[in-house]
Amino acid sequence: MGLVAKIKAITLHRHQTILSASLVLAITFAFSAILGFLRSRFLYSAFFKCCVADLDAYNAAFRLPDLIFKLLVTGALSASFIPVFASYLHKDQKQAYKMASIVINLLLIAFTVASIIVLIFTPHFSSIIAAGFTPDQLSLMVGLTRILLIAQIFFLISNFLTAILQVNQIFLIPSASPILYNFFIILSIFTLAPTFGIYGVAYGAVVGAFFHLAIQIPSIIRLGFKYSFSFDIHHSGVKEIARLMVPRSLSLGLGEIENTVTLFFASMLSAGSLSLLNLAFQIMYLPSRIFGTTVGQASLPILSKNVAKNELSEFRDTVRHVILQSLFIALPITAIILVHRLAIIRLAFGTRQFPWSATLLTAKTLAYLTPAIACQAVIQILVRSFYALHDTKTPLKISIVSLSSNIITSYLLVNYTKLGIVGLAISASIGNLVQCFGLMYLFVKIVDGNGWEKVWKRVGLILVATIISASASYLSLKILDHFILDTSKTFNVILVFGSSTLVGVISYLACSYFLKLEEIKSYQKVWQKIKGVLKIK
Repeated sequence: MGLVAKIKAITLHRHQTILSASLVLAITFAFSAILGFLRSRFLYSAFFKCCVADLDAYNAAFRLPDLIFKLLVTGALSASFIPVFASYLHKDQKQAYKMASIVINLLLIAFTVASIIVLIFTPHFSSIIAAGFTPDQLSLMVGLTRILLIAQIFFLISNFLTAILQVNQIFLIPSASPILYNFFIILSIFTLAPTFGIYGVAYGAVVGAFFHLAIQIPSIIRLGFKYSFSFDIHHSGVKEIARLMVPRSLSLGLGEIENTVTLFFASMLSAGSLSLLNLAFQIMYLPSRIFGTTVGQASLPILSKNVAKNELSEFRDTVRHVILQSLFIALPITAIILVHRLAIIRLAFGTRQFPWSATLLTAKTLAYLTPAIACQAVIQILVRSFYALHDTKTPLKISIVSLSSNIITSYLLVNYTKLGIVGLAISASIGNLVQCFGLMYLFVKIVDGNGWEKVWKRVGLILVATIISASASYLSLKILDHFILDTSKTFNVILVFGSSTLVGVISYLACSYFLKLEEIKSYQKVWQKIKGVLKIK
């Protein structure tokens, strides 16, 4: 087989299990995350010391474009489009592609209308959600917001192409899109920012969004997707998507209100608080996205097919199995981040232009965000399990409770304590805990009340292994730090972090074998399959 044919075979390879698809997503997302850290490091190095107010405005400028995108696009994709598209594809490919075209066309119109409204009223919206900003910051935020709205148009089409490929169980090319996005933002920091300032970074985001879309077009064409310029709002599939989309959009709207409230309170604090909080959230969301969101993305098409084929017993078993597989990775990573939070901040963002006081505050904030990591791993799976069952109302109800708890605790901790952004981190963790346990309780009660005793037992064993490995990692960290290496030097920080993390990983694997955790065998099987895929004949 020639090189071109081999590349084509790899990029169009269909992953038949959730775990193998999740690992492909996780590996590519991890690479994208590395670029994301480099992006933040270069960005903060260029702007934090000299222009921290501009940096706050840049971070805040994503709020309104993200709000529109998540309400219209994410709401349609995760809760409604993928399950309905999977059902149609199982029966009639031609009708499935026609329905996809109609949804894309209708959402492009809706997004254009919403964007025009935001463009006109950006100054008013910005002054509300970032009430603590100075007039100059608000003016900059308005200009950046209007530029970033353009990027969302590319993201809209791109995310639907991603969904179509993933329902066809093709994951490699879609998962590479964020890598290009981050690459072009990094490039803009060095090429455009020196001339255009923070605006140059926004221009880079638009270019990155374009290539986020462009890289997927060849795979969609080879797949055989046929686009049609249709606006048939009476199509039965479109109606079903609209029905499912409303509760999901409301649920996402509540999540966006939660993020907006966090921005509002952060804007009231000292300059740079919003930017530091964003750094802590970036690290917190990294493992949850690698092992939570990726598993959720990989599982939804497969779970939707289980439901479409009425394989409900297999559906329930899959949900329990995937939760355990995610926690098997998420819990030890949570422990590693908690133990090594200071080193992680230093290595990820610690340039000469990033003050030591900012490093300490970001690390402290991250410590209080770590409970949300494992919670997100479970939340992403349970939410998509409800979506696969065409139930978008249950996650909405839990989101209302979670939002309420977050807003109340944010208000109390910011106004009646001196915790600052640490208080906002505590509020975020409380909200995640409420959402996680609420979804779990309702899933067990409504969907599946049997077979969970073994799950809780295995979760307990994973926790035991995690605590032992975290203790070993912490002990080795202290020994290396106090008696062997001078951690005032960056290279020694890398050695200490790498060595103590390795001790933790080895301890965790040893405990897993000793406790006979079945999850480790699943990952071994997938690794063998991956090696086989890489040797396609």
